[in-house]
This record gives sequence, C-alpha cells and structure tokens, in this order.
Amino acid sequence: MENFFGAAFEPQEGQWYCWNTNGARGYIQKKGERWYMAFQALPFTEMTGGFAGPLEVESPGDLPRSVMIDPGNALVVYPVLNEKPYLVPLTEKLSLVPAGEVRLTVLFPPVLVFETPEGQRIGTFTPFTCAEAWFGDDTAQGMLCASLPASCLVWEDAEALKAPPSLIRCPLRIHNHSKTPLELDRLAIYTEPLSIYNYEGLVWTDTVVMDCTVGGNIEMNLLPDIPESYRKIRGPVHSGMGDILIRQGADFIKNITSL
Repeated sequence: MENFFGAAFEPQEGQWYCWNTNGARGYIQKKGERWYMAFQALPFTEMTGGFAGPLEVESPGDLPRSVMIDPGNALVVYPVLNEKPYLVPLTEKLSLVPAGEVRLTVLFPPVLVFETPEGQRIGTFTPFTCAEAWFGDDTAQGMLCASLPASCLVWEDAEALKAPPSLIRCPLRIHNHSKTPLELDRLAIYTEPLSIYNYEGLVWTDTVVMDCTVGGNIEMNLLPDIPESYRKIRGPVHSGMGDILIRQGADFIKNITSL
C-alpha cells in the first residue's frame, strides 16, 4: 500500500490539483511564483472513502482561496499532529488491576503541511474539524484539547490497520505498577514528543507508554525501540521539550481521569 505523504511532486503551470483525504480536500495551483490554495474540511465524524492525490481537477469551485509567493517548483505533503493534546473518551470505564497491562491504538486526525523540498511551507490544512474541550481546575492548570470520538480508541490490531489511511495511528500501552486498580474513563495524549513514521503505506507515531506508579502518579514515556522498517516522516514538534511535556501530560491525565 502506498500513500502520497512525503513524495515530491512537480505541478504543471496553471493546473489545479486536489488531494482527497477521506472526503476532505486540499487544492493547489501554481502560476509562476504564486501558489494558490483552497481547502474543504469535514467534521471528523463525517469521514468518507477515498484517499488519493494529486489529482488533476478543473478548479476548487467557489471555495475561498489564498496565495503564497515562493519560487519553488515542487511540492511535498506531510502529515503532522495537532499541537493541542488529543482527548479520547472510553466507551466504558477501564479498570486495570495491579500489575496489569493493556495495549490499544489511538487514531489521530492529521494536519497536512504543503512544503517545497527545501522546507519552505506553502500552506497548512486541517482536513477534519474536532470539538475542543477544556480540562483542569483553572486556566493555570488546565489545557485546551482536541476532543475525539470514542471510536478513535481501538483494541484490535486489525481495527487499526483497517481504519482510514489518512489517520495517524498511535500505539498505546498502559501499565499499572501500583497496588490498587487503575480506573480510566478518558485518555489525554500530548503530541509534542511524538515523531511520525510511514510503514507499509500507513502513518504511525512512536509507541506511548503510560505507567501508573506505586505512588499513584501516571508517567508518560515513549518506547525507545523503533522498528527498522519504520521510515521517519517528521520528528517531534518541539525537539528537546519531550521530558517536560511528558511530566506535564502525566499530571494532566491524572487530573482529568478523576472528573
């Protein structure tokens, strides 16, 4: 299976192109040094079939357009993660016994970045809109999250593989090292420490490990071993900030699961 992420593409002068990401569409046209863009987003719950691009099209119709000036000749499309944490509710409260472990996969909606091969950003497109939720006791302690439907948390590997190809798959392991059951009714995952990879035509992140310690805290870490077959597309959003954000994320997860 192949996708268009990370492949350089040189458009023909004056031709409109479309990238279809499961119903959402991004349009690009190049005229000299002018790059014209138009985007059509969808609510995350209204994803459809279709994942292809660049496709030659007549025009984006009456969609609002913007223009970027850049002398580059080629274009590359990358998926990245929302800088806000993703919040995923569980359809049923999860109770994990002491020494227990559970493995899940979280399906993240991407943000698409259109760049030249030299790294000059032409445009950014969020294909799927999500509700936002604020969690925390006050503005100093809380965080604004991208709120995802419960269907974004899957238990079986087969479900993750069959999910729409535009989504970013995040393997998740939860361990309970405490002496009491760990109860969760939602999960919040900070995205800044995560790298993004292409594997067999699908997009994956690092494996997130959440450890409930003996003291009752939850620590968020990344599994250090990356399979050699995973080709890195993008590094962390904020390189070097991973440890700080992981600790903040752990406190935040602990707070919201007690609501």
